[in-house]
Amino acid sequence: MQTTLQGIELSVAILMDDLASAKEIASALRQNNILAYHFQSLDEFWVASSIQTPDLVIVDVTKMSQGSVQFKQHPKVIDNSLSYIFYSKESTKILLQSTYGLKPFGYIHNDASLNVQILSLVERRIEIIKHQKEMKELEMRIQRLQTRSQRLISDRSSAEEFRAHFEFIRNFCGEIEDESLRQDFTQALISKLEKWDAIDGYGLFELNQSGQKLVSPEITKKKYHPFPSLWLGQANHDGIENFALEMATQVANDLFEVEPVILKIHAGHQNPDMVLFVSFREERMMNFPWDVFESILSSSLRRLKLHQQLPQYTSQFTPMWEALDNMDKMQRAGSESDNRILCLSLIPIVDIAKKRIQNKFYWSAFFNDFFIQLSGRLNKSTKLSLFGPWHVMFFIPKEDLESEFQMLQLFIRQFSFWKFFEDNSQVLSEEMLPTLKLIPASSAHYLKIFEKEFEDKASQDETKRLMTLARGETKRLSL
Repeated sequence: MQTTLQGIELSVAILMDDLASAKEIASALRQNNILAYHFQSLDEFWVASSIQTPDLVIVDVTKMSQGSVQFKQHPKVIDNSLSYIFYSKESTKILLQSTYGLKPFGYIHNDASLNVQILSLVERRIEIIKHQKEMKELEMRIQRLQTRSQRLISDRSSAEEFRAHFEFIRNFCGEIEDESLRQDFTQALISKLEKWDAIDGYGLFELNQSGQKLVSPEITKKKYHPFPSLWLGQANHDGIENFALEMATQVANDLFEVEPVILKIHAGHQNPDMVLFVSFREERMMNFPWDVFESILSSSLRRLKLHQQLPQYTSQFTPMWEALDNMDKMQRAGSESDNRILCLSLIPIVDIAKKRIQNKFYWSAFFNDFFIQLSGRLNKSTKLSLFGPWHVMFFIPKEDLESEFQMLQLFIRQFSFWKFFEDNSQVLSEEMLPTLKLIPASSAHYLKIFEKEFEDKASQDETKRLMTLARGETKRLSL
């Protein structure tokens, strides 16, 4: 049954024999003002969904097949146009193995948190439908623009120019989205802008973690204009507010030789999350559909944020104590062990964060961004374990060691650690890059390395203190 929720019409179907379980799910849906069709027969559901595709289907794992009919053979399952959730309970969870190879929207399990599970997945589905609707509206708008331009232009070449621009925008943003799964969206955007021959310069502003400052990435590129950081005097909690946008625009206009185009990129807030300035001299760029470019860039950033918020049903994380056990198992296996261990030491950035107590470091935001970006690059066979805020241990299949090592080194160099300090300008000259090294498989050996790092750090700090005292004494004697 179609039900309006937050302006979205959501059609939900339940496929299961167990009436008691179906009632529990229906009750949870009703709490969110959603009514659903209930099907007990796979045949009946097969016919109904072929006529009209529901927005979401909750499928009991006991209904994966009925006679010769198999759920996975449904045409809309095969072409990925059906969005479905698998339901199980304690007595049927063994049947989850029959779902392997499929691409469900999610899983729910009958326990005390069933209502919360259902609400989370329903809200996520609504959000996706909302963005799909926005994209359709955008495509309709583009179609209207194309139709209007065809009426206004006198020759075919102008129409071809617009289509070429739109194709360029679609490819441009698509490549940014792909690259953003492996690195920061801002870095991916800058890399693409730098290669765009038709523009002369560009620069951008983002809010820092507290929302009280506009910051610009500190990088060196031929066309890139680094902007000075701007303190705003008050926190912007819903994107870059108008007064902050005016400040940013004034700074950009002063730094560009040619007045730039302003693109306001949204990621879900009422106000823009990023402001991009682009300058050009080529006359043909006056006809470039900058508004369409702005909208599709915003859609790309929203999809990336949504992807990063998706719950992970399988994890590569290993608990610390289990990781120590694994080290000893690998030691006993010796050269026959299938894995090798890389240790990533975060001590350099942790030390900077400790020293800069007046310059707040956003630990949680750093953790989330660091591992979200890293997860898009790691091989699925690689496991990792956190040893406090100091070390990340990677257990890597030996045949993948070289490629994973190179990937991690590149990732560390590209990651913007400075962004997570409230005042990034104070730490740009600091040495904060983590270190990466191969270590033997032995919990005892690792713990000795761990202790030695702190002893070496203490020794370095003491040496610096003595040198400072010595310089002071020399200066006093010279006077």
